[in-house]
Amino acid sequence: MRLMIPPLIAYIIVCVIAVFIPASEGYHTILWKLTIGQIYALPTLLIVTLASYYVNKRKSHC
Repeated sequence: MRLMIPPLIAYIIVCVIAVFIPASEGYHTILWKLTIGQIYALPTLLIVTLASYYVNKRKSHC
């Protein structure tokens, strides 16, 4: 569980940022912003998950 907390926090932060940034005319709905925010949030989730796994793996070997 401790391994998944940093990626989830990063995912939530990216989604919140996506909701608060301005959007073009016609795309200024929360649902649309969250949909587009997924494009940025999912790679962030994967990168932070891999980094957390790597850091946790190195700590267990020491």
